[in-house]
Parts: sequence; structure tokens; C-alpha cells
Amino acid sequence: MVKNYLKRSQKDVKQNNLSLVLNTIIKHEPLSRADIVSITGISKPTVSNLVEELLQRKAIIEIGMGTSRGGRKPVLIRFNSSRRYIIAVDLGREDCTVAIADLKGNILQKEHGEFDKQSCLKDKLMIAEDLIIHLMDDLKIDRTLLFKITCIAPGIYVERGKELKWSPENTQNEGADIKKYFESEFNVDVILNHSTKLSLLGEKVSGKAKEYKNVLYIDFAYGLGCSFMIDGNIYFGMNNSAGELGYFYSNIQEFKKSSVIPYEFGCLEKRISGYALQSKGVEKAKSNPLSKILDLAHGDYNKITGRTIFQAAMQGDQEALEILKESFQYFNMALANIINLLTPEIVIFGGGFSNAGNFLLDLINDEIKEKVLYMPELEISELKKDASIVGAIHFLLDNTNLLEEI
Repeated sequence: MVKNYLKRSQKDVKQNNLSLVLNTIIKHEPLSRADIVSITGISKPTVSNLVEELLQRKAIIEIGMGTSRGGRKPVLIRFNSSRRYIIAVDLGREDCTVAIADLKGNILQKEHGEFDKQSCLKDKLMIAEDLIIHLMDDLKIDRTLLFKITCIAPGIYVERGKELKWSPENTQNEGADIKKYFESEFNVDVILNHSTKLSLLGEKVSGKAKEYKNVLYIDFAYGLGCSFMIDGNIYFGMNNSAGELGYFYSNIQEFKKSSVIPYEFGCLEKRISGYALQSKGVEKAKSNPLSKILDLAHGDYNKITGRTIFQAAMQGDQEALEILKESFQYFNMALANIINLLTPEIVIFGGGFSNAGNFLLDLINDEIKEKVLYMPELEISELKKDASIVGAIHFLLDNTNLLEEI
């Protein structure tokens, strides 16, 4: 009994030391064995044995000689980040982006594809699959080297794996299992997570949230979403469903008469979102066929989008500006409430609306600064769509035990 306990204890110590050495190499590479001894405090003979085991596992590689400090030149070691590869798939309503990264999260190459408006989810997943295959062929990466796939999707987390429904009126996508699709096609583990939360993580890794611990991220797209970071940690909530800003109620009448229906637009989303601006823009254009809104859509009501409304307003069109000012009254009320509740240091705006830059910030800044106790910084995302890709890759790596899994 005692012998078995000692064996388990010794094995645990060894595993902990192997993890420590591997993580030290990943963080500080390239390193010599002497560097590892100095950083970890583990004895020289033990480090030599651990490094040898990691070399045999092909988790690390020797890359040549370092600079001498008075004796023989040391052999430098680095993490074997190209031993396996990660695929990130960002599924949007109209398009998708696929990226391939090494085990350190370095993005090697990306591919972009657009969806036909009438395509069902299965068709869209097949397009994403083709992009993955083309990307791996282009980089000459064999399928056996694929480690995991991380899939980024919008939607409500009601049924695990069946979150994605592109819009309330498109019911043909209901019941599709994104996770199962990619697992069956590529025979690897698939992690599925929410695009807005992963975008915030991307901003934390290499964007506007890098220097902050308490952050609010707003995703202005066809729908409306948000995510928030508290003390450096993204809050996912029960069933990963935190941040559904679109379900905010704007007045007491809405609260009394409305209820939450999963997958359908919430009360606030019906007032301020790409969908809402599109609907209001079509209504205005039909009442005024000479409007700038319809002109920018080349006379086609079906081509009016939220982007069209912003473009018209930025060109001085009063009807478009009225739409935005009215819609943002409701958003600004919701935002002020969130800021007073969470007191973030910074609010980052992503999604399609963020392309309006300072024009977007002007619709918000003056309206809320007298309505909040502590005014945060308001910033436009510079990463744009790359935020979710970066976040997805780092979320996967943060939740992977590289020592045991590669």
C-alpha cells in the first residue's frame, strides 16, 4: 500500500516537473539546459532527464548551438510547435473564415469564403470543410497532423452543439450539429464556442483589451451581443449563455407583453441591430423612393443593410441619421445600465457597425457620459473579424494539456 502510494507520488512529481519544463520552454524559448535549471530551480541531472524524455516524445527539438559563456557552447532547445496543427473556423451569417495555426497559436494562413443567401447550414459547413482541405493542401500539411478544430459560431446556447441558427426567419438550419459534422469529417476533437466571447479573448490576447482586466465587448452585427471580462476572466455564465444583450427590455410595456424565445430576436435587437436597421431602412426607402438609402442600394430594396444606413448617414442623409439616432437611444440606455452594473475600464465595439469608426462612437459617447458613475474608455476594435479567430485558438490552447495530448 505504502509502496504504491510512493510510486504514484513520484510519478506525479515527475509529471509536474515535465509540465514545468515544457511550459518554461514554450514561454522563454530558445533555452539551454542551464537556462532551464536557472528558471525552474530543478536540479541539473533532473532537468537533463526531463529534457531527454521531452525530446523522445518530440514535444521539443534541439535547434543548434547558443553563445558560450566561458565554456562549451550550449545546445538550444525550443518547443516543437509544428508537430501538430489547429484549425479555427469562424462561421458567420454571410461568410466564413478558416485559419490554421501551430501549437503556439501562430496563425500560418487564412482562407475566406462567402455563403449564398439561400444556403442551408449543411451547405455552409461543406464550404468551410472545403476551405480547410484547401488550406492544408496549400501548406502541405497531412491530415494526420491535425490536432483539434475550434469552431466559432453565433447563436443561443440552448442545446450543446446545435446553437447556430442564422436568423429567426431561416428555420431550415434548426437541428444541425456543427460539432458532430466536423468531428466526423476530420476525426479530431472539436470545440464549439460563442463568437462574441472569443472575440473578447482575442482582444485580450492582442487587441484593445490587452492592458485591462475589466472589459465590455459589444458585437454589432446582424444581431446584437456582448461579452464581459471581470478581473481578467471572461464570464461565460450558465450554459455559456451570458451576454445576451439583445434580450434587454426597453420599457415596461415590452417587459409585460414580451417573453424570451430562444433563437428569435430579443426586444432590444428588434430596435438596434443589423436586422433592425435593415428593416427600418427598407421602410424609409419605400416611403421615399428618392432616398439616399435606396440610391446606395442601387434601387434594390433587398440590398439595403445596416451598412447602407450608416453609409447614408455618414454622407449626410437625414432620414438615415434619424434611424440611427432613434435606434441608439435604446442601445445607449442599455449600455449605461451595463456600465453602471459592471464598471468596465473599457468598452470595445466590434462587428459590422464598428467599421463606422468615430461616427459610431459619436452616436454613443455624448449620450451616456452623464448617465454613468464612471465613464470607461470607448474604443473600436482594430482586430475586427480576426479577434474571434485569435480568441478561439488561444481558448483551445488554454484548455489543452499539451504534455499529455500531443
